[in-house]
Amino acid sequence: MKYIPFLFLAICLRLSAQDPLFTNTSQSLISLNPSFAGSNGGLRVQSSYRDQWYNLTGFYQTLSTDVDAYIKPMKGGIALSYMRDDQSNGTLVTDRLSLTYAQHLNLLDSKLKIIPSFQITGFQKTLDNSKLSYGDMIDPRRGFVWNSPQNTNGYSVKRNLDFSSGLIINYNHFYFGASMFHITQPQEAIYGVGKLPYRLSLFTSYNLTLSENAMLYAIYRFEKQQSFYNHQININVLLIKHLILGTGIRINNSVNAIVGYRHDYFTLSGCYEFGTGSTMTSSAGTFELSASFNLRNKEDRKLVKDVERW
Repeated sequence: MKYIPFLFLAICLRLSAQDPLFTNTSQSLISLNPSFAGSNGGLRVQSSYRDQWYNLTGFYQTLSTDVDAYIKPMKGGIALSYMRDDQSNGTLVTDRLSLTYAQHLNLLDSKLKIIPSFQITGFQKTLDNSKLSYGDMIDPRRGFVWNSPQNTNGYSVKRNLDFSSGLIINYNHFYFGASMFHITQPQEAIYGVGKLPYRLSLFTSYNLTLSENAMLYAIYRFEKQQSFYNHQININVLLIKHLILGTGIRINNSVNAIVGYRHDYFTLSGCYEFGTGSTMTSSAGTFELSASFNLRNKEDRKLVKDVERW
């Protein structure tokens, strides 16, 4: 019996996990599709923090920062991205650093845009062995009371390269995007053999201008990674040019609410998800905080433009 926890740990460390996904897609565009690099025509910085199921036992926190810019002589966009995913209070931490290039192809007097992209990522997974529990640490009556020589070996680390690609088709205010993450399925297992499974991502969105100072934004998103599926629908509105309100659902999983403030140069927003699935409880909440900075020319700052170009 004392080997069961260790065997369970070994199995878990060989299994491939699901990628963290941000609910507030308008504030995490490069994570949604790498072809958004340079989409606002200037310089943009987007940062998001996600704390998942913070009321339940465990610890799942993700921090992401993307810096992207449009390079006019190249008619393309570049992005530098960093993501840190922390599971169980530092027990398993994944750091990812990505470089993206997106080529912007303008057709039909720039009404139609086709944007393919390529992304290269270096990642590191770090396991803190001192925070693991093993069978030989358990006393039959008093629980975990002894130390194990197995959990005093410091840190175990796995490093590798990863490749992804994306494509966006934009006609007026309509967007369709497809991306394939982890194309080469690199080895990610710290112990044994385990490939990082590819993730297929599809989305479609539309921006409806209601007035000079108001706009409605709707998006549908589909994600597939191994046996994990995600369907998300969100509708956001921009009122009096600055106030952001939104709501949406992850089908069979959660509902969310978004509130934010948009300035000519920056955007601040918060998102809260309420768990609704059979494995969730009403207290299994998740929240996100996002902030972005946008540097564009003076004319663009005055206009209420598509969310994808903020």
